[in-house]
Amino acid sequence: MARHRESRLMLLLLTIIVGAIIGTVIGEALRDYVPIFARSATMGISPTNIHIGNIISFHFGLTLRLNLATAIGLIIAIWLFYRL
Repeated sequence: MARHRESRLMLLLLTIIVGAIIGTVIGEALRDYVPIFARSATMGISPTNIHIGNIISFHFGLTLRLNLATAIGLIIAIWLFYRL
């Protein structure tokens, strides 16, 4: 039973990610025609360089850019997940 719940949770996360990506792509494609899609909110962690001697160097950063189309894509994806 726990394995079924785990796989369902992974499927939900995948559905949310795919819905956000599809919504963002559609929003970017329509931003010239629907001006509200051009507005977005950005949040994230600024890039940080981590050096371990002269051997290893990491560059870490994360930025989320959300717009109305992303939110619509998320809502549709979650609705479809629970509907189907």
